[in-house]
Amino acid sequence: MKSQLKNLLLYGTILLLLTACAAPTAPPTPTIEITSTPIVIVVTATPQPATPTTEIPTATLENPTATLEPATNTPQPVNTAIPIVPGAYNGDGTPIKSDSSIIITNIKETSTGQAQIFWSANGAFSKGFRIYYSNYIKNPVFGGEKSEYAIPDGQARSAYITGATGTTYYYRICSYTGSGCDFYSNTYTFTFTGPTSTP
Repeated sequence: MKSQLKNLLLYGTILLLLTACAAPTAPPTPTIEITSTPIVIVVTATPQPATPTTEIPTATLENPTATLEPATNTPQPVNTAIPIVPGAYNGDGTPIKSDSSIIITNIKETSTGQAQIFWSANGAFSKGFRIYYSNYIKNPVFGGEKSEYAIPDGQARSAYITGATGTTYYYRICSYTGSGCDFYSNTYTFTFTGPTSTP
């Protein structure tokens, strides 16, 4: 009996040693399988030109129909001229305000050294007109060094004038008051050509 007990103890000890020395076993590792095809997403950016945006103001109680007017850089013309009737000038030839006007429209040579001057006139000319002319003064006037034709008829719109062949003259017509001029017409330049020579 003692030998059996001794064998049993020996056998138990060996088992304990074998159990203690045995390598521990790890649990099995799970495996992952991919069963679908992966999806690849590619993002590309294309540069776009910038486009201006216009914000339209919303209507308000004060302005129920508000709209946005397009901006412009176009300069607006500004009228700085004095409102005048064309054909009224002072002695220096500067335009002046007047309800009346005189405009020399044409001078036509009628024969050697003679021509006919034509004008349009707007207004009342009870004392008629004076035609002032010079071959060196560009704006001939009443009271200065002058040559003149007196046209007493305020309804006249033409007159005959004379000049030296080959000479250029400056003509102006004035609205005559009996002692001076209210205003003058434009200045008209005319040259008497004289007869043409034939071979």
